[in-house]
Amino acid sequence: MYIIEIANKIEATDKKVIKAAQTRFDSLIKPVGSLAKLEEMTTRYAAIKGSAAKKSVKLPKKRTILVFGDIASSSHIEATLQKKNSIAVLGKEVNADVHPILILDSSVEDNLEEGAILAQEYITKNKYDIMLLGAFIKAPEFKTWKKLLNEKEPVKFLETLNSPVITAMTGAILEAGSLKIPIIIDGVATALALVAATKFNSAVIDYAFAGHQSLEDGMLELLEKLELSVSLQLEIDNGIGIGAATCLTLFDAGIKAYTEMETFEEAGVHKEMDEFALSKQKQKG
Repeated sequence: MYIIEIANKIEATDKKVIKAAQTRFDSLIKPVGSLAKLEEMTTRYAAIKGSAAKKSVKLPKKRTILVFGDIASSSHIEATLQKKNSIAVLGKEVNADVHPILILDSSVEDNLEEGAILAQEYITKNKYDIMLLGAFIKAPEFKTWKKLLNEKEPVKFLETLNSPVITAMTGAILEAGSLKIPIIIDGVATALALVAATKFNSAVIDYAFAGHQSLEDGMLELLEKLELSVSLQLEIDNGIGIGAATCLTLFDAGIKAYTEMETFEEAGVHKEMDEFALSKQKQKG
């Protein structure tokens, strides 16, 4: 199956890069750990880029939001194309191209491949270096999938879930991971797609970030399953991509701090300010 070939290309990131990037954050002229979640996102992003050098941790300038829907989502897709709905407006605000995608009911294998192929086409044609996901569909109810989380076989998981849109998003996530593109998920539907993707290759989680904790039933359980922390709780009860797009501004902020702030050494300060000294901060910890 084509999707297996894609999944097998995904490589785990180098955790040593995360540690090196954190060391740089800790050496900046600021209290250690004061940027909290921003530091976590940026150090993981550095690992995706493969280097903690600030010249390598560049702001992702070409970005996209792929919002998946089905026939029942036609009005939302049309509104997005006409740039008349919230995700289209917010996408413009964060300089992200918003692409609504219609998924038709087909076999799990076909929907997986369709999602992967579409993601690959968008990413390579437009040279996107970050991908955000949203879904126009209403996520399956918590009671219908909570017992599925421990299912090890990904195709069986998706067949039982019975959502062509989530299946297609799974393919898109795997494709992005194989291309070493960071992914920001949104609500329950996208989180379920990420769960499915990890069943094909657990390393894909290294490329994924949680945009927010939506109010949808089961979102917290999914984040715990994925072991992803969130920076935002916006009390949004859907997963069309608003939380992911909003999180992108924080993602940018962390990278800017990492690359534009200076360490004591870079600033030519040979003696650390005592209150910010790394040694003092570690003593507090």
